[in-house]
Amino acid sequence: MKLNKILLIMSISTVLLQSQTYDIVIKNGRVMDPETGFDSVRNVGILGDRIVEISSKALSGAIVVNAKGLVVSPGFIDLHAHGQTNDAHKYQARDGVTTALEMEGGVAFYREWIESKKGNSIVNYGGTAPHGFLRATAMDSNLKIAKKMANKVKKDGYKEDGLLGKLFDESLASARYKLMSQKEIDRSHDMMDIYLNAGALGIGVPVGYYPGATAGEIFQVYEFAKSKDVPVYTHTRGFGLPGLQEAMADATTSGASVHLVHANSMSLGEIETTLSMVSSAQKLGLDITTEVYPYTAASTSIESTIFDEGWKEILNISYKDLQWEATGERLNSKTFYEYRKKGGIIIIHMMKPKWITQGVSHPVTIIASDGMPFAPGAHPRTAGTFSRILGKYVRKERAIDLMTALKKMTIMPAKRLEMTSPMMRNKGRLQVGA
Repeated sequence: MKLNKILLIMSISTVLLQSQTYDIVIKNGRVMDPETGFDSVRNVGILGDRIVEISSKALSGAIVVNAKGLVVSPGFIDLHAHGQTNDAHKYQARDGVTTALEMEGGVAFYREWIESKKGNSIVNYGGTAPHGFLRATAMDSNLKIAKKMANKVKKDGYKEDGLLGKLFDESLASARYKLMSQKEIDRSHDMMDIYLNAGALGIGVPVGYYPGATAGEIFQVYEFAKSKDVPVYTHTRGFGLPGLQEAMADATTSGASVHLVHANSMSLGEIETTLSMVSSAQKLGLDITTEVYPYTAASTSIESTIFDEGWKEILNISYKDLQWEATGERLNSKTFYEYRKKGGIIIIHMMKPKWITQGVSHPVTIIASDGMPFAPGAHPRTAGTFSRILGKYVRKERAIDLMTALKKMTIMPAKRLEMTSPMMRNKGRLQVGA
């Protein structure tokens, strides 16, 4: 009798499963799961925000998408996206991105920013505690302006357009050249703690933009990150190996985790050495990761410290290698200083195709766009990073195979994020439960 009841329950369950109508069914697609290596034509059944079934048998759904001849993969996870408005997100989504994070520089007024994104963003979002901004506002000389900014955000809400101008206020901008007292350093740590409690996914340390920070100050950031069990995402000091080695040494000796952003533009011709060091570190059990983007040009603010005296010699480029985002024009010795005084975004033609291929094809690299805020003439990495990987480096040049490319854009960034975002254990994968 008991056996008959069990068999009846099993039969009913089987019938219910077979008659299940899903919210969405993706049928006849080449299903690729970068974590397990699964690669076969299947039908995918989705209920709510979860994959419930992956099957070779026909599935029923309220919405049925015929993916015959197409690849079905996890959405791409971009660890490094400065474009955080829906104008930028529309391009990111068309590039396959479903999660766009601001991890390098972090996000000022994080709690208010999160509130402004809730229910409005068309992609998943998040960011880090912005060490550069917080060290500036922690300085005794800037406490008043910091309070004024906080009061304005509290009163008016988070408005990115109005806030950006304040972030480049002269008194805050000059902080990049200043040393911090220990009291100010401690205050900046207290501020970072508030951000982490608000949900920040780590600490963004773009120290390459504030040379006033001493080696000792930055090492204390790594110690603080270790004490909070969160990773550091860093744009390292200067260009070439010394800054990258500083970050890896700080991580190793403090025990902190570190992610080195855009290894291609930081390493330049030394990209192979950088990636060999990251690979060796990982083999030793150190939590050190890195990323690249698939373009030979970089992009940043012309008023940044990168263009302080000596930039031509350091980068081995000249004025003609700089392109003004707003007009597309190449600069000269006159327009460079005019635009530097005015401030704005430029595109920097400074890398060789060989370096990018080396970076994209290396086993340790994650793909991340470093996409700029939306603008008609913005660097194309803002809208085309992931498509370029698939079109140029997988199909055309065959520098990597398709599954490897998908790993670099899905499961590898997901695993990087699992430390502070447990939900990432169900992302970057195409499996039942994801």
